[in-house]
Amino acid sequence: MMRFSSRAVGASSAGSSPGARIRPPWLGGFNLLPYRQRNAKLARRRCMLEWLAAAFVGCTAVLAVAGWQAFEKARLDTERASVERELTQLAAPLAEQAKLLRAQDEQRQGAARAASLTTPLTHLRDLLDALSFEPGDGVVLQQLRQREHETELLATSRGHLASADWLKRMSAIRGVKGAEVNDLRPAGSRGTAMAAVGGNGSIEFGACLRWDDPLQKTAHVSRPAASRADKSEQSGGAK
Repeated sequence: MMRFSSRAVGASSAGSSPGARIRPPWLGGFNLLPYRQRNAKLARRRCMLEWLAAAFVGCTAVLAVAGWQAFEKARLDTERASVERELTQLAAPLAEQAKLLRAQDEQRQGAARAASLTTPLTHLRDLLDALSFEPGDGVVLQQLRQREHETELLATSRGHLASADWLKRMSAIRGVKGAEVNDLRPAGSRGTAMAAVGGNGSIEFGACLRWDDPLQKTAHVSRPAASRADKSEQSGGAK
């Protein structure tokens, strides 16, 4: 903005003294670039509108995100309530299934326990049946001790060959997995028992008949326990 001033020299200046200073008259001021103020007002108004638009867009975005989150929360709550109702309906069948599984495991344990108790008696019966038809051939059974997996025998014979043949026939009994002699010595004071059969130089020997393999039986017993643990884990995961 430019301002110009001037002072006019009147006719009265002619009569003044020559040494007096001449001052031009003040003509006033005016703006030669009025569009600058208008542009500044428009720029301020445009910035204000841009700020208002940015604030409106931000509030709209926040409201949209909040609405979406509320919608998702309501949907998840509905799904969770539906799943809880389904689980409530399945609680009784799952409890009944767990009860049946426990009863089945108890029945299997009882059957295995009964089998473990009756198996030695079955082996003893087979051994007694075989001994009832055994001719002996100079072998006299003195003592018999039945265990879970084996039978200990104490007998006297008239010689090594007779005891070996007798032990071979014992190993052929049904269910016997192996037979071995664990003690062999002269009959001594027991030699009078062989006198009745007319044996001289009798010997006394101990034999062991193995019916089952303890390792296999242990694995067989532990297998149902492992299966029960797996079933319990599966039922726990289903719940």
